[in-house]
Amino acid sequence: FIEAALRDEPNDEIFMLLAKGKPLGQLLVFHAATATPLLQEVSLRPPRLCWLLGGKVAAIENGMVEDKGLAQRLRAICGGPAYRAWEEKARRVSEPINFDKLSVRELAAKWVAIASRSDVEIERDQHWYDLYDYQHELTAKEPSKALALVRAVLEIEDNPNLLGSSSAGMLEDLIPSEDGPVIDAVVALATRNPQFQDLLCGVWFDDLSPEVVARLTWARGHGQL
Repeated sequence: FIEAALRDEPNDEIFMLLAKGKPLGQLLVFHAATATPLLQEVSLRPPRLCWLLGGKVAAIENGMVEDKGLAQRLRAICGGPAYRAWEEKARRVSEPINFDKLSVRELAAKWVAIASRSDVEIERDQHWYDLYDYQHELTAKEPSKALALVRAVLEIEDNPNLLGSSSAGMLEDLIPSEDGPVIDAVVALATRNPQFQDLLCGVWFDDLSPEVVARLTWARGHGQL
């Protein structure tokens, strides 16, 4: 597949997604012993593969490939400098967004605008990554505000793919493992808002206390009985 893309895909922004997304990473994590000699062989022909592998050099150096010998062989064909030079040129210079200064409604609008980008558009500036970092911090430190943001997104967006991302991401992350005010708010919202109840149905209950699982399970079914 990678060799076919190397041959047939002229657009570097699309080809680069093999490194940014799962295909190349999963190949190296699960099949490094088989893939490494094949990648070395292919890299002797078009330099573009070395450029693509440059997008994974940091991950390889940080242990993506556990076998040190294989990792060393892969690093030898990674065109890190060439990839970084291309990335700097391709990425737009854009003003950072101060998410902390936005109201919840403004945050919701920004979230929808950024989260609805295509994979190629995401890589053109830093905004998606900044939003991800902000969302992670918000769910950890201010779960009530994160819940308000989920609700505000639900009020302005009905795309099931985006809402699914909100459910499996922000909503799932803000739910604490132990019972308390945040769980109270989630349950209350689910009982009176069918759309939010649908979102809650997309949350996995890993690492939650039995009490929290019982309350959320009830909330997911309440109103449908």
